[in-house]
Amino acid sequence: MTDFADEARSRTAHLLRMANTVDARLRAQIIEYADSTPDPPVMGPTGIATAGCPLCLRTMWRQRDGWVCASCGHVEEELPVSCPNCRTVMKPPPTSAPDRWWCSRCGRVATAGDSTTEIENRERGRLEAVRLLDRAVAQRADRRREAEATAVSWAFSAAVTERERLRMERAALRLRP
Repeated sequence: MTDFADEARSRTAHLLRMANTVDARLRAQIIEYADSTPDPPVMGPTGIATAGCPLCLRTMWRQRDGWVCASCGHVEEELPVSCPNCRTVMKPPPTSAPDRWWCSRCGRVATAGDSTTEIENRERGRLEAVRLLDRAVAQRADRRREAEATAVSWAFSAAVTERERLRMERAALRLRP
């Protein structure tokens, strides 16, 4: 069987196939279980996204079309993301934009389901990048000032040398009879 055909099967079909039984009573229990429980969460690139349910304070799973509480079944379209630094709700991303929430007070960014540690690590990385950019810009400005100083020094040397040459020519003309 191809992977595509296997993915197209329903959750109930997967459970029945895993059970591998012909017992009608057991198959009925599996079907009842599959129909009465929520689908398992979608696996993202970083694993299963979870958050706290605002009603029962238990675990919510990120599904394709929102968040579902594993305990009470509460459904949320999109959970607000709170800034761990300012303790305020972050600004949501625009529609059809990547999942990047943004704090208008301190500039931290997060994705839905990020832990405080992940948000703070991202902020540390951002601040380190800004510090390195500032240092690179300062070094470039220092090199530019050095180059300008060298150019001014060369121009001054050339002017002094030209002035000395003219002075010596005048002195030589005065000495001629």
